Amino acid sequence: MASTERNVGSAKKTVAVVGSGLAGLATAHLLHSDRHQRYAVTVLECAANFSFDSASVAIRDESSKHIVERIDVPMRAFALGYYNNLIRMYKYLDIQYNRQRFIYTFSEKSTSAAPDPYFIHTSNNHRLPPIRPESANFVSWLFDIVYVAVCYLWWALCCFWVAPNPATRDRECESLEEYMRRIMLPRRFVQLYLLPLMASVATCTHTALLQFPAADLIEYKKRSAGQQHFTVTELDQVQKKLGAGIPVRFSTVVNKVEATPDSKVRILSSTSNGASRDETFDHVVLAVAPGIVGKIYQPLEKAMSQIPSTLVESVVQAGDARLRRQSTCPAPGHNAPHTLHFRTSATLAQTESIHVYPSGAMVTTCPFNDLSSAQNVLKSASFHRGLRTTRSRRVVNDMFDDHPTAASYAVDEKPSSWRNGDENVWVVGGWCWDGMVLLEGCVVSAMRVAESLGVHVPWRNQAI
Repeated sequence: MASTERNVGSAKKTVAVVGSGLAGLATAHLLHSDRHQRYAVTVLECAANFSFDSASVAIRDESSKHIVERIDVPMRAFALGYYNNLIRMYKYLDIQYNRQRFIYTFSEKSTSAAPDPYFIHTSNNHRLPPIRPESANFVSWLFDIVYVAVCYLWWALCCFWVAPNPATRDRECESLEEYMRRIMLPRRFVQLYLLPLMASVATCTHTALLQFPAADLIEYKKRSAGQQHFTVTELDQVQKKLGAGIPVRFSTVVNKVEATPDSKVRILSSTSNGASRDETFDHVVLAVAPGIVGKIYQPLEKAMSQIPSTLVESVVQAGDARLRRQSTCPAPGHNAPHTLHFRTSATLAQTESIHVYPSGAMVTTCPFNDLSSAQNVLKSASFHRGLRTTRSRRVVNDMFDDHPTAASYAVDEKPSSWRNGDENVWVVGGWCWDGMVLLEGCVVSAMRVAESLGVHVPWRNQAI
């Protein structure tokens, strides 16, 4: 691995950061803000603007044209406990965030534009007594509450007291599906309640989620249990503050990254107008999806092929009447709870989530049907989402562990020789840590690169 640089030379080390999501911008900001001023950072972005907040939509008042609501795509809600480093960074940047309550409705896929929910739950149980679906009679509703409460309590107790099986020489670590079978979690609870909720967090199908390492969801549950949820008031301010003062080349596609004999890193790139560039840097940070990493950097081609990903679609629509509000739900207003409708298809093993904002605007993620041609669409966006499997967990951990253990490998396997920082190439992203592919992983991986290069992380000890 590249050695930690501590001596300040006469010339700054050049660093190219490929990608401008949260991981790329956080890494660029840390290196650019090095108190010893040792790094000259350039961000290379294939789009025409920063990608972190590129898909968000501003809802304006028709008369005043003032922004009355910002819609984040994808949703950037976070909770204390699991997102501690993200929160520390926001506090350091003086980013304002507010407590956000949610109402979750669970329903099955239906031909109806607004199917009746079979269950309604509120975040942190902020609404007591619980909300009864309009179509449910009192007895069946009471039975469902008791059933879900007992099953959820059992799931929570197991998360804290029944550890998932680790990897050995003979097998991978325990998957979520294997873990839930071992603790005998009722199948109905899993399919109708747990998977719809967690698949919406991970933005993937139920089938993909069941292949996640059990440790991912157990750790998420343990660290976020009982914690409040928050959202950033102006997400665009995050990328503005992180990218302030850093040279950026937009509309630049990186086609190849390779090491040179003199310990530099060569980048071949092209721009939207057809111009090509061949340049070298002292360090290159790849802040892009695993598939792109493997495509442009040959030493990681095989490893990246073992990290699955999926294309997630989100559609922002202006408010309409296709989702009628439960009469027992609070009306839109200041600090009103946001409603998340989870619609599950047993046939597709997939959940469509619809996030309804107080203004009436809606964000549909993983839609069952094509919504791009609907008249009220404000924006449609697609993004690559890294997934987790028991195999990909081992691959990722090997890249960031200087001393992989032999127990992590089968008898006929050898560990990958590449470690983060080899050939002065680094990777960062939500998938670059041992956990759910979420914003916390972006910040953790950025901090790791900065500290490996001898850069102080100013929010490391920030109080939460």
